[in-house]
Amino acid sequence: MGEQQQGRSEENLRHEYTEVALNVRHYSNLRFAVYTILFAVMGGVGFVAFGKGQFDPYTAQVARIAGFPIIGIFWWFEERARQLLDHSSTVAVELERALGYTQYTTRPDHPWPYLRKSKVVGRLLYISLTLLWLYAVFAVPLGS
Repeated sequence: MGEQQQGRSEENLRHEYTEVALNVRHYSNLRFAVYTILFAVMGGVGFVAFGKGQFDPYTAQVARIAGFPIIGIFWWFEERARQLLDHSSTVAVELERALGYTQYTTRPDHPWPYLRKSKVVGRLLYISLTLLWLYAVFAVPLGS
């Protein structure tokens, strides 16, 4: 048993393992829910920012500027959910060693380990969205 698990009953370790497994499930699902909400919010902001003259230019300009902090907030939320997911997975592996379980310790490796460890895909999505928004802000004239 690891140092943290020593002196704790097996019942307490099993309860903690159950909670950690629920946390892994929660943060895995949350990450995809974040994408759904992000695209819905950005669709609404994009409609206001780039709607064909449906909104006055001041409102459209505010929406264009608002797109950047919205992307940043969701990016930060995604990074934090990923961090908590990684932490919960690490704790699950430690608890499995103490309990003799194998769900997380025998999990197959990612087919492209670099993408898994560096979080490249999620970050590329946010970088691409930011660049697309930046291009649209300068390429699409107000009121058109």
